[in-house]
Amino acid sequence: MTKLSIPILLGSCRIGRESLKIAKFILGELVDRNQIDTELIDLGEYNLPMLEERLQDSSNPAPNVLQFCSKLGQADGILIVTPEYKNGYPGVLKNALDYLQPQALKYKPIGICTVSSGGFGGLDCLAQLRLVCLALGGLPIPDKLPISHVQEVFDENGNLCDLRLKTKLESFINQLVWYCEAMVNQKGDR
Repeated sequence: MTKLSIPILLGSCRIGRESLKIAKFILGELVDRNQIDTELIDLGEYNLPMLEERLQDSSNPAPNVLQFCSKLGQADGILIVTPEYKNGYPGVLKNALDYLQPQALKYKPIGICTVSSGGFGGLDCLAQLRLVCLALGGLPIPDKLPISHVQEVFDENGNLCDLRLKTKLESFINQLVWYCEAMVNQKGDR
């Protein structure tokens, strides 16, 4: 079977972001699975310009915008890791998603991992992001991965402190893979 393409989209560019640690940890777990081809799409590195016109209306789109849209468009599924800022998701993530064509994520399963320094793990962010993914044609999977008190997940050396995360992550990834395989198989039947 061909490997599933499931990139991790890191939806923050803030200096000192704890979500980067989570994204890198998840990346390591995905890399260890033979059936997944993955990479970290870090919006902090992409430095996408603020959207001033739709991509299809732009006569000279920035190469990083085209690369970003292409990577998500070619993926079998997407795993989004994002912090919750003020009960929502970061503006840099909204800006990036707004570059995508309508229905650009059609039939793509999307796993959403939200992180928060508070006790609710970014559930408000999760709810809003699911709506945006649906508007893009994506299929947010029923499972979720909210991470509360993100500053306590790893120690100062980057070692995992909360071993429950590994168990939750395994179940979350299994569900995302299941949905991705189902959609890939369905597309192959057409």
